[in-house]
Amino acid sequence: MKKSVSVIFLLLISTFPTFAQSAKTLLVCGDSKVLLVDYNKSRDSIPHIVWTWDAHAAKDLPELYRTKMFNTMDDCKPVNNGKQILVSASSGAIALLNTSDRKVLFYAAVPNAHSITLLPGNIVAAAASTAKDGNKIMLFDRAQPERAVYTDSLYSAHGLVWNEKRKSLFALGYQVLREYKLASKDKLELKTEWKIPGIGGHELQLTADGKNLFVTEHNGAWIFDLSTYSFKKIEGFPDAENIKSLGQSPSGQYIYTIPEQSWWTFHVRFFQPSRSLAFPGLHVYKARWFETH
Repeated sequence: MKKSVSVIFLLLISTFPTFAQSAKTLLVCGDSKVLLVDYNKSRDSIPHIVWTWDAHAAKDLPELYRTKMFNTMDDCKPVNNGKQILVSASSGAIALLNTSDRKVLFYAAVPNAHSITLLPGNIVAAAASTAKDGNKIMLFDRAQPERAVYTDSLYSAHGLVWNEKRKSLFALGYQVLREYKLASKDKLELKTEWKIPGIGGHELQLTADGKNLFVTEHNGAWIFDLSTYSFKKIEGFPDAENIKSLGQSPSGQYIYTIPEQSWWTFHVRFFQPSRSLAFPGLHVYKARWFETH
């Protein structure tokens, strides 16, 4: 008999722990849930969960969002020193949550949403992938929820990262990586784009030092050097097809997810040092280090 997620996991507490600001923690998202896991307190492959958010239980979301539009969570990012979390779901929505009390601060409909990031001026950027009314980047003003203030077409938009050092928004599509500048609060200006070494661009994430970008596509993972504008393989990394998420902690440890069935996995994997955490019963899509600085 298949055990439930709640039985398998070591611990699930109802309030956000204050120690998470200093603990080695990671975010895991899939189905309608976002989990915060304490890496050091996890035992063997069993994750030690310290916080969870389930869209189905979020009474401050409209019913359609709560019951249908967050059924397939595919990204989760800590922002504002871990005080808030951005989430997106391919079932059609994005949101910004308070970590402490789980309050939903912002939500919007985004067709096949695959990534989100915060821009200066309370602007939320979202990547709408292949779907009717999708294939674009969308900007939202938090003061005007559910109404995009700007869009730009990008086929199979899958990744978004704001690089504070360069004051640039990077966006990943099916076969291109783009760099945008903010022309105004509600408008982007395309600076340049590069063809990625493959097709099916998926993950886009800053490297641990914030100087370069991780990029994944159908055939593997790469580092995009922002000084030479060139792609190179990650030395020693266990490359694979269709890597859905990839990140690195300041200590150098990698965190990544690879599909086991269709687009999902039941494990979060680590490298340098290697480890695997199991999430039976949860269709995991992405996992990220919970950075608070």
